Amino acid sequence: MTVLDLREDAEWGIEAPSASTRHVPPSDMLADPVAVARELSGPVAVVCNRGLTAQPVAEVLRGLGIDAMVVESGMRGWIVALQARPVDLGIEGLVVLQIQRPGRGCLSYLLAADGQALVVDPAPDAAFYVALAHDLGVQITDILDTHLHADHLSGARMLSELTGATLRLPALALGRGVNYTERVEPLRDGDTIMLGPVKLHALALPGHTTDMTGLLVADRALIGGDSLFLDGIARPDLQQSDPEGASAMGRILHETLHDRVLTLDEDVVLLPGHTHPGVRADAAALRLADVRVAVPELSIDDPGEFAARLLSDMSPRPANYEAIIAVNAGAHPFDPELETGGNSCSAR
Repeated sequence: MTVLDLREDAEWGIEAPSASTRHVPPSDMLADPVAVARELSGPVAVVCNRGLTAQPVAEVLRGLGIDAMVVESGMRGWIVALQARPVDLGIEGLVVLQIQRPGRGCLSYLLAADGQALVVDPAPDAAFYVALAHDLGVQITDILDTHLHADHLSGARMLSELTGATLRLPALALGRGVNYTERVEPLRDGDTIMLGPVKLHALALPGHTTDMTGLLVADRALIGGDSLFLDGIARPDLQQSDPEGASAMGRILHETLHDRVLTLDEDVVLLPGHTHPGVRADAAALRLADVRVAVPELSIDDPGEFAARLLSDMSPRPANYEAIIAVNAGAHPFDPELETGGNSCSAR
């Protein structure tokens, strides 16, 4: 398949293993469509910012005999698209689904057992999770945000309103200015959530933020939020953006990873909060033993050196991250236009 990207400014796009991308401005495309068509192979997905410009271009291509389709709502539609991938933890009666946002690389989770379901770090499309639960024949009873997110808008409150499920946030998140504390059940380090017979254990994982909290699933998997990724480490400079504060958070993150994550059994499966943008055929998940090999920074013993390494080679902070934090804290109204591009919560 070829993705025909009509945007003038295309710093990020649709990524999939079987797709190649051609960037052609719409004026060039319509000026000589036959020449452009010669360079396209397979079915063609035409994309623009919002799906409007792509429609006439796709019609021209179809007139030339090309199997052309339009990406619905353009890149604005692509970044909110969701797909579910199963995760097999070998726990009888437990269903785990990893919900992926290919356009941004954000990951959320639905865990179901004994007719109940817990959703972790939901995206804004609350109806998607309700539909998943319906297909599984379960009721969403609990919703958790692992921390006060800075790179994407949380759907936790909307999903709670839609389902009546208990809304949980780490207790330390409430001290960061959350405006809806009366609706929240605080989650503290060491707390337990029972999902039918399955025990979920809260594990404080500070460093990316002070409130970052993971879930240990029956000692088989760690939903790690933004702490450790499959091939990288969470950035420590979003809550404390000044150099001294970011360095301090980096040292805290070193302690978290070495004392709280890497001390878990090496066969524990890491279920991260983010991965690289793009379509995946399976879940993004690895044993901690394999993550150790994939992330060289984990071999750094000195906390100061570790923090310096993270801060020396980081991508720009997420677009609009301060405004996104404010929305997720309930200080500003929901605005989907704040989300743009892939995530940048990893230090590299």
